[in-house]
Amino acid sequence: MKLRPKRWAQWLDARVRGSIVTRTTLAILAPAMILGMTFALVVSLSVERSEQQRADIRLQQLLSTVERTVQIACYLKDDNLANEIVHGLMSNREASAVTITSGAVTLAHVGKRPTPGESRSEIISRRIYSPFDSHEQVGNVSLVVDDAAIRAEAASYSRASTLVAVLEVVLIAAGVAIAIHFYSTRPIKAVSNELHRVRSDSSALVHVPARHRLDEIGRLVTDVNTVLKNERELRLAHEVGERKLRLILDKAETGLFVVDDRGTLESWNPAFLRLLGLSPVQLPRSGVTSLQELLLPHAEHLVQLIAQCLSTGQSFDVDLQLQTPGSARPAWIGLALNPIGSATLQGVVNDLTARKESELSAKEQASHDTLTGLLNRRGLELGLSAAFALHLAPDMALLAIDLDHFKEVNDAYGHQGGDLVLRHVARILQRNARRGDLIARWGGDEFVIALLGITDPFKAEQIANTIVAETQQPIDVGSHSVRIGASIGIAFVLPDGDSPEAVLHRADAAMYSAKRAGRGRVRLWQPPAEPQSGAAA
Repeated sequence: MKLRPKRWAQWLDARVRGSIVTRTTLAILAPAMILGMTFALVVSLSVERSEQQRADIRLQQLLSTVERTVQIACYLKDDNLANEIVHGLMSNREASAVTITSGAVTLAHVGKRPTPGESRSEIISRRIYSPFDSHEQVGNVSLVVDDAAIRAEAASYSRASTLVAVLEVVLIAAGVAIAIHFYSTRPIKAVSNELHRVRSDSSALVHVPARHRLDEIGRLVTDVNTVLKNERELRLAHEVGERKLRLILDKAETGLFVVDDRGTLESWNPAFLRLLGLSPVQLPRSGVTSLQELLLPHAEHLVQLIAQCLSTGQSFDVDLQLQTPGSARPAWIGLALNPIGSATLQGVVNDLTARKESELSAKEQASHDTLTGLLNRRGLELGLSAAFALHLAPDMALLAIDLDHFKEVNDAYGHQGGDLVLRHVARILQRNARRGDLIARWGGDEFVIALLGITDPFKAEQIANTIVAETQQPIDVGSHSVRIGASIGIAFVLPDGDSPEAVLHRADAAMYSAKRAGRGRVRLWQPPAEPQSGAAA
């Protein structure tokens, strides 16, 4: 079967990654081949350089040998003698061209003339002087060195020497690889293959190679078998402990879960699902559901809580309100996160609904009137203080309401009849006030409304007049019908240095002004007029 280049590369990569024998052999042979090639290159360059130097010396000596004859040929300008000298020099294979000149005349030339600027060959040139006068130049002889011949001769020397060196390195590396293969990697691979076939749930152990019982491989196999035995014992103990723990977690009333650093759920117990109003079908064990998705309204808070736990390494808890499916009232849970690793957290969920409802009921009783369900005096004071603290007071009107003729109804029909009238008035006030306004029973038959976001006196008077008109309608008290009314005083928050007590005082003063004017009226507080200077005089 022929392997395509890509598949061949994949097959080779799998062999190298999956076999210590292959990796060890390649680790020995590859550096050996690289070392051999490097050594061969160094030897080749050294031989070529030495051969070049040797050729230069030989040619210089050759020119020195024929120099006397060249002197005669140049002095006599003898072409025949010059040609004999040139052909004699060309018999040396290191020379590619020889030229003898006398003045401007070329007496003899053999070979290719080098072009100007040619640098591929070295030119050896020597001046020729008269045989009778050593200061008189009669000619010149130049010899062009044949670099190709020198390189060919150097190559023949280097090939033989480098081949021997490479073979020595390769044979040594091969011998080392074979020795390591038979005495180390082969038994290790055999142990590895056998260990790979041993199943963790069986009692089988790895066989110790016969020739390696007392060496490192034998000790390694013995240690591996010891680890296998211990691991099986620990696994059995872990399975027993895990079954016990799972039974405890499944029966626990506290919700337990584990999440990663992104909030992804990794495990949970049934109580966790029950407290969040989920069924096992709604939360598959796929690891793709996050805590943020289950508690979506609080997702951003949970992301910050997880990051805070992991960054500080401390546990944090928070109370969260939930609207569980199938429940008309909201539920409360207490959620605690504790980091148990660099990217894992353990969580605990408890049901806080009963406690929160008890706290809410206590707060309601402390700040609300039990008869009408409106705010009581303390609740109104807290609301007004919050409005002033949040800078909502500058756009607020306060209505002080006092019922007319309520005492007659209470005397005639008792407290039960009076309670019916008070609850009826409370519904009128709730119907005419707006969402966000503060409505309170100040005490007895007195009520207060804080209209938030109102600066127009006409709008406040309009609401007050509607309340007065509706309270004057007949009210059923058992089998009887009674009539009452209401007097209302209105006061706005002053722009500078005002307080809840001061506004209440002004609204109360305006209400008494309405009473004095004949009841069933609405009065807006006005600052007292300053006395004129003439009157003062």
